[in-house]
Amino acid sequence: MAVSRRDIFVGKNESISPNSVIKRRSPDSDEEGQIRTPLIKPKNVDRIFPMKRLSMTLLNIFSGICCCFFLLVLEISALLSYFYRIHIKREHKYTPSVKPAYPMGKPKKSIDLRYYAQLLGLELSTHKVITQDGFVIDIKHLTDPKRTEPTIRPVLMLHGLLQSSGAFLTGGYKSLAYMLVKNGYDVWLGNNRCGFNPQHIEYDPSDYRMWDWDLTEMCRYDLTAMIDQIFKITGFSGKLSLVGHSQGTSQIVMFLSNSMGINYADKIENCTLLAPAIFGGPMLNQKLFIKFMRFLPDPMFDLFFGRRAFIPILISLRNMMYKSRMYGLASYSMFSYLFDSNDYKWDVSLRDVHFLFSPVYQSTKLMKWWLKGQGFRMGRPIMSTDSSWFRGDTPRMLLIIGGADTLVDGKMFYDYALNKEPFMKDKVESLFVEGYNHLDVLWSDDIQDTVGKRMLRFLDGE
Repeated sequence: MAVSRRDIFVGKNESISPNSVIKRRSPDSDEEGQIRTPLIKPKNVDRIFPMKRLSMTLLNIFSGICCCFFLLVLEISALLSYFYRIHIKREHKYTPSVKPAYPMGKPKKSIDLRYYAQLLGLELSTHKVITQDGFVIDIKHLTDPKRTEPTIRPVLMLHGLLQSSGAFLTGGYKSLAYMLVKNGYDVWLGNNRCGFNPQHIEYDPSDYRMWDWDLTEMCRYDLTAMIDQIFKITGFSGKLSLVGHSQGTSQIVMFLSNSMGINYADKIENCTLLAPAIFGGPMLNQKLFIKFMRFLPDPMFDLFFGRRAFIPILISLRNMMYKSRMYGLASYSMFSYLFDSNDYKWDVSLRDVHFLFSPVYQSTKLMKWWLKGQGFRMGRPIMSTDSSWFRGDTPRMLLIIGGADTLVDGKMFYDYALNKEPFMKDKVESLFVEGYNHLDVLWSDDIQDTVGKRMLRFLDGE
């Protein structure tokens, strides 16, 4: 929905006025951070004429039909793959969980993330921030109301593709977010633009201009806005830590790279990258649906998937079906099929809970970026290797690499940073976890032991 600035609140009592200036260093700002150019174009600059609007409506109808057909084929394939693995190959390898995730065992299904935080004795508040290009995004602040001593340092956690901030918390007592809070860190759960409720101060979701973005804008505007807002709210004078999963790691690495020119390294203490999505893995050359989407020429891709949100019916189905057991099974089978992963290392009672906070709205342009543009190819990085990515002030990085992760190749990124980036030789570390797939680094039942302990030592500077 299109909203005005006077409708947006940064925190509980602090509003952003229509004339306020977002302070941020960027290529379009002076040394004091004052924006030189208007944040929003006048409404009449890009007026959509009737014939163009009609052609866009017809395109949306056609792409909607194509997307529904594509989704149906994909879901049937995913369910058949699930049935084959579980009932034909007999790959059922669940190990009963010995540690409860919530005080009552399995919690009820809710799409209110705060409900799950409160079950853990924590509190979750939402803060809204407007990005420099006009998107309204949410960041969640996870706190322990019983804590009396000061927190150590802010930690901003960034989710992966099609996911939201809930992915870091649904594991309950066994989640990485809970572990960080209980170890004294000031935990912030980031969400990128659009999420479950697309908002922009100028454009409506039906306007294709609201969806003209990919990972570049998410780095330049979303991540800078979240970091600035955390410092503004907390008044923290030091540096914060970044934790990302999958696409969140891509966002972090691009954000810190020389090619973006954002120059926020002096605000970041260190980065933990869970399943770093910098180099593509072998799965990208195996999946038929990926080959099909890459095969489509750009005009056909736009015709098939539209130019706005990517398969938006996914979110509608989630809102209608999230309480049903079928939704959990369909979501798991789809993610398992797409990312070549399984849930054998999870607390299986939480599987339905994990998928309550996905999928979210993404732009078709972002999906095209991943599949057809600079994004993923087997053995190739998301950025050009013609010049160095990092500088002397680039923060330390810990890479969490799953041994069974075929979607991304974390070891290739580790080797590249160690051998090709002169400033990273003493700044990059890795933890290789045998048998972990792309989602195990978030939801494995033993994640705090296998990943969490090393992560805490890294955050503490050890």
